[in-house]
Amino acid sequence: MTTANLQNDLRDVLERISGMCSKIESMLSLCLDGFMKHKIVLIDEAKDVSQAIHNEENELISLLSNKATKPDVDKELVKSMMAIVGHFELATNELDIALQNVRVKVAEGVLFSDKGVNEISHLFKETLTVLKTTGDIILTKNDVLVKHLTDKYASLNQIVDAYSQEHEDRLIKGICQPKSSSLYLNIVDSLMKVVWHMKQAVDRFFGSR
Repeated sequence: MTTANLQNDLRDVLERISGMCSKIESMLSLCLDGFMKHKIVLIDEAKDVSQAIHNEENELISLLSNKATKPDVDKELVKSMMAIVGHFELATNELDIALQNVRVKVAEGVLFSDKGVNEISHLFKETLTVLKTTGDIILTKNDVLVKHLTDKYASLNQIVDAYSQEHEDRLIKGICQPKSSSLYLNIVDSLMKVVWHMKQAVDRFFGSR
């Protein structure tokens, strides 16, 4: 299956789904900026984008449900598209959690160590790359991009494992305080769940898990 072979109406929906991924990317970018610049207003902007994504999800699921009733539609394709939208929705839920934690950090002036800030910043940027790649895959179904995403997912898991060990060391040494630790871990967990949902969405689109 390639985008060129899709029925015209489903191709239009697929473009909207890719656009939904772009909105998630925008939300994450605002969250990163809010984290780095300590600005609540950027977190508020990200929350507005989040609401737009949730609204888009509702519209797309309704649209796909209606298309599934047509006799000549590729129902398996529709089901996979609905699954992708579902994963994007769940990824947005995880970013909502990240937003909440970044908001607390900024509003309460909670400090992270320089290393902690660098680690979080790196994960944000890597997650942005994953989101962009996912959006491109949805439109092009490029095998090279799929392999890149799979490799990136494995690499990020290894990076987060290393970060977790270093974080524990900072906590034991008193470099990281309990309040900072909780926020740090919540943000890392949310970002990795976003990456996981992107990989699941792509796997579902390719008919594998």
